[in-house]
Amino acid sequence: MQTVSVVIPAHDPGHYLLEAVRSAVEQDPPPLEVLVVDDGSTQPLTTPEHPLVRVIRQPRGGVSAARNRGIREARGELIAFLDADDVWYPGKLASQLRLMRPEVGLCSCDFEAITPTGVRPGWGGHGGDYRRLLRGNSIHTSGVLVRRDLLLRVGCFDERLTHSEDWATWLDVARLSALEHAGQVLLGYRLHERNASRDYRRMWVGSMRVLWRHRGPHALAGVRRVGQIYGAQAFDAFRETHLPGHLLWSLALWPGYVLRQAVRRRRRN
Repeated sequence: MQTVSVVIPAHDPGHYLLEAVRSAVEQDPPPLEVLVVDDGSTQPLTTPEHPLVRVIRQPRGGVSAARNRGIREARGELIAFLDADDVWYPGKLASQLRLMRPEVGLCSCDFEAITPTGVRPGWGGHGGDYRRLLRGNSIHTSGVLVRRDLLLRVGCFDERLTHSEDWATWLDVARLSALEHAGQVLLGYRLHERNASRDYRRMWVGSMRVLWRHRGPHALAGVRRVGQIYGAQAFDAFRETHLPGHLLWSLALWPGYVLRQAVRRRRRN
């Protein structure tokens, strides 16, 4: 059986952390260890008293620095990432471990969104291979099981990137190994105001930096897809706030979408 180290970066995670850690230690089979990396929290962390749990403290360095610290200190052959506000469902590790054949470097899974009003239906995407993954990041970090030696080989997470750093790492891994996917909802992704993915402008800039590193004919599909994703988010922000800046971003990133929305509104009226 391959050994698994769970890495949980945490910066003032509040009460969510307790549920996240419990969801990891209660897996069957259990992980070798659960490393909670306290990334300069200003409030005490609440973690369950459990022999598998170890808290590592460091000055504030950002989520990539926290994950990299966990990777360096991990003793397992495989690294499973879990954000402090997300939760694994029973059977998560077992389902993915069955897919980690020697040629597979990374396994992802489906996930569902936990919102203040309930749970949205599950979804997720298979990374496929390097070329397919260039079209856009379909891999959720909290659903990743990846070989530690591959992470070290690609340099782990680029701490200079503040957004889309996970996509950059998965692309580097995909260049060296096969990708697998557990097509079951094994993860609950909690949506709230602090989610980094809500800042569409920074997410778009980060994605463009990643694609520039992998520039070539196959990356063009990624440019189009990223524009569609964040153009739609910009338009949603415009509908909520009516601020013209959001509309201008949407027009720049996905003009066809804005035009279709305008036509639909005119037909309704």
